Amino acid sequence: MIFTEPNRRVLTFYSYKGGVGRTMALANVAYRLANTHGLSVIAVDWDLEAPGLHRFFGISPEVAGSTNGMLDYFVSWRNAVAHNAPEPPPEVESVLDWLIPITDEKHAPRFGSLRVLLAGRLDRAYGDRLAGFHWQDFYSRTEGSAAVETLREKLVENANVVLIDSRTGLTDIGGICTIQLPDAVVLFTAPNHQSFEGTERVARAIAGAPEKERADREKPRVWLAMSRVPLVEESYLADGWFRKQAKLFEKGLQDGLWLREDHPDGIRTHVLPHRARWGFEERVLREGGMVDSKDPLVLAYEQLTGTLLRWLRKESVPLSPPLAVASAPAHPKDIAALQTEAAAAELRGDTLGLAITLHELAEELRKAKRYEEGIRKLEQAIGIFLSRGAYPEHARALQKLGELLLSAGSMDEGEEALRKSITIARQIDEKIVEAGTLAFLAVVRFFRGAEQEATDLLLRLELIESRFSPNDPWLLQILLLRNFALLGTGRKELAAEVSRRLMSAAREIGHAEVEKIFSTALHEFSNILPKFYDTLVRRARSGELESDKPGSTTREQDSPTQRRTGRKRASPSITKRSGSRPK
Repeated sequence: MIFTEPNRRVLTFYSYKGGVGRTMALANVAYRLANTHGLSVIAVDWDLEAPGLHRFFGISPEVAGSTNGMLDYFVSWRNAVAHNAPEPPPEVESVLDWLIPITDEKHAPRFGSLRVLLAGRLDRAYGDRLAGFHWQDFYSRTEGSAAVETLREKLVENANVVLIDSRTGLTDIGGICTIQLPDAVVLFTAPNHQSFEGTERVARAIAGAPEKERADREKPRVWLAMSRVPLVEESYLADGWFRKQAKLFEKGLQDGLWLREDHPDGIRTHVLPHRARWGFEERVLREGGMVDSKDPLVLAYEQLTGTLLRWLRKESVPLSPPLAVASAPAHPKDIAALQTEAAAAELRGDTLGLAITLHELAEELRKAKRYEEGIRKLEQAIGIFLSRGAYPEHARALQKLGELLLSAGSMDEGEEALRKSITIARQIDEKIVEAGTLAFLAVVRFFRGAEQEATDLLLRLELIESRFSPNDPWLLQILLLRNFALLGTGRKELAAEVSRRLMSAAREIGHAEVEKIFSTALHEFSNILPKFYDTLVRRARSGELESDKPGSTTREQDSPTQRRTGRKRASPSITKRSGSRPK
């Protein structure tokens, strides 16, 4: 995995009330990010009043009682500043030496790495040291904010992701862990009014915190997770509670406390069921032993891990070229390299990583005109995305599948894939994906003679544009998509106007590389569209395109074994289409 910026590294797990399984969820997610997805993970026990994260990873009392941790770091910083020490205390540099690697066979991940930073040295004097430490004095008198930022920097530089187990309640530590420190927060709440309403107040505090409290970083991303929800016994009560709380959840969406794209199934999106059998010990539910891979809690942990992984990857599944506008990757991968990467992901059981790699591989196969191979890879990826609830990636993969099917001459099937992509994108409010698919579909419908439908699609695309503010950086992408659609449907004057608006907006951003990227993309469209039309015309003349006339069918003699499951073979007959674009 490649991270381009350190602004998606620190994840806090927080609960307003205790007893919701927050620490167990963090331990299981940390293990899966390392074991399944090969990441370097640091898990931090910031629950100083009730430390216990180390127990999930088999760290012995002897090791926990002799290894420094969070409290020791802050106490050393406080003492150094109080005594006017000219340099930071040695603990600033040695804090990385306190990380405990999880390497024993019973607890260690097979891939990646997992290290734990304790709450402190858990000896007999730990309670006295904690009682003598006051967070308000630490921040006001001994540059506590700088200490936290320094610690964050050290950890982020040495891991792909840092997971923080924060203490419960409205506390000074809670504010540090949910506002200043993290890039994202998972808020755990039990299905009761007191817990949910308290969690909602915490979300409002995160959303309303000024930038100075966040060290000028962006507002943390927030996910809401319902924990310890009954599966069978009294499940009808849980259903009633969800219905009652849906309004408060929707109000949170309207107020920007959390995002709909992160909660496609509303308040029920992230649910951790109550499993009494796992409540008697601190345990990571890993493969083997008495743990069933289909256990509902195991599946819930895997779904939450997948959600957080997609956020960490930061749009690792790109929009379909030529609609995507991005600089060339620093290390482009060829087909062989992607095939090797896919095999490695499959070997370690990283199904989501496999799907993402298959999506990238399909694009390279498209460039090589190996359309059928690309279609097969995308169909496999789509199945994974669908089963894992990866809705944005599912919509993008369908968009790519539509493009490949069109390139292969399967017009009807290509359009069907594009329309499915639009439907999913609208449901999860993925406007960029929806706009890209609308633009491509408008061009295809115009080529096939359905000019009125193409016009309707252009109007929908224009409506999406109107929802973006002039200073929204995504507006540039929408304008580029409109330009593509207008050029492809013969609206050259409107396309020229949109091009001028696009370049003007790019210049206002103030970065020369941005203007260059979009200028290059506009120029490329003039080359892409003729090639696209030429491809379709050649296939039409050679009899490879499906008919667009109502009632037309494929050859009756095609047997089921000659077709891909769920896909029709292209008709070999040459059918003239009314209004088709000339070469």
